[in-house]
Amino acid sequence: MRRLDRWKKTLLLALAVASCEWMGAQTATILPAPVEMTMQEGYFRLADGMTICAEKDELHPVADYFAEAMKEMSGVTLKQVDTDGKKADIRLKISKDLSPEAYRLTVDADGVSVEAGGPAGAFYALQSVRLAIQPQDKTGIPRMYVADRPRFGYRGLMVDVSRYFVGKEELIKIIDCMSVLKLNKLHLHLTDDNGWRLEIKKYPRLTSVGAWRVNQTDRPFPDRRNPEPGEPTPIGGYYTQEDMKEIIRYAAGRCIEIIPEIDMPGHMLAAVSNYDGVSCFKTTGWGTTFSSPVCPGKESALEFCKNVYSEIIPLFPYKYIHIGGDEVEKTNWKKCPDCQKRIREKNLKSEEELQSWFIHEMEAFFNSQGKDMIGWDEILEGGLSKTATVMWWRTWAKDAPMKTTSQGNHIIFTPKLSVLSRL
Repeated sequence: MRRLDRWKKTLLLALAVASCEWMGAQTATILPAPVEMTMQEGYFRLADGMTICAEKDELHPVADYFAEAMKEMSGVTLKQVDTDGKKADIRLKISKDLSPEAYRLTVDADGVSVEAGGPAGAFYALQSVRLAIQPQDKTGIPRMYVADRPRFGYRGLMVDVSRYFVGKEELIKIIDCMSVLKLNKLHLHLTDDNGWRLEIKKYPRLTSVGAWRVNQTDRPFPDRRNPEPGEPTPIGGYYTQEDMKEIIRYAAGRCIEIIPEIDMPGHMLAAVSNYDGVSCFKTTGWGTTFSSPVCPGKESALEFCKNVYSEIIPLFPYKYIHIGGDEVEKTNWKKCPDCQKRIREKNLKSEEELQSWFIHEMEAFFNSQGKDMIGWDEILEGGLSKTATVMWWRTWAKDAPMKTTSQGNHIIFTPKLSVLSRL
């Protein structure tokens, strides 16, 4: 938790610095900087009893959110009404000429007027209003005109809850911070060698055992390792499926989609060490570089992976599922008779192609469930399917972006932020 607190403090400091630099002689600060912004003299002041009107039913949740936010921020009570929008103090409407996340915002003597391409655009417009209100004057909205649309369709934050578990309440706070900055994708790294963080009812040991670790405090950075038999495991935690449903609903109300990552075939020590028939051999642990992976030669391992995702996919109502696919040590595969048999049967040339076969097998399962796959850039090895999206993290794999886009696939850049990499 201390690491999370440091992260939040550093992020707030970075935002404060950015605000000061942006602000200059302006009377309002909006982040990210909008495409167009014109300031006028004066303010429109909120007061108890003022009204907010949503032209379409789909905008009512946005209006409710803003009324609650203003009550908390300024102590002002706004009333949502269904009367003629022209008579309301805050007016929300849909404009078909705008893209779903775009908006036009006008604040003048008559109040606040928002034209948006969809609920997300309206939500972002009202977040801009929140940012424009000065801390020393919590009811005054600067008169201004703002027109904005996102430069990138994917504006994401990854939270690695496997290595550093973040409880539901803290995760909700992170979602609130994301919403103010108009981020729209929360990538949850739910599993790794260090911990399994989502309840799978068919395999309860994934969380009853796999979610808990030993914390070695004698190192500069704590090393969360698997316990020895009978050893206490004080570090860990996980989300029940009901927890996750609540988190997903909360994020959806802030226009944020949650993308779950269940990392495989590597980084699965929390799974392969708790269930038979998932790894190549009964003895699991660390190889030369990484941990014992899933065995793509065993039908029982494929069944296990698909069973896990069969419980996960219904929870997440969005397009993407993240399979991970990174840092797979293939030493076991070279010695495993099941893997070598699979290589021969599928006419594969190498263990790299075996990994690609496994990834494609899982992707076909995702597609059959109406989902598209995201994977780290290692999924390029052995061939890329037409529907996969690549998440580029290995900056030393300089040809990965060109390889991805030349095939017509989407790519997500994940550059390291220097302010966070020093934590």
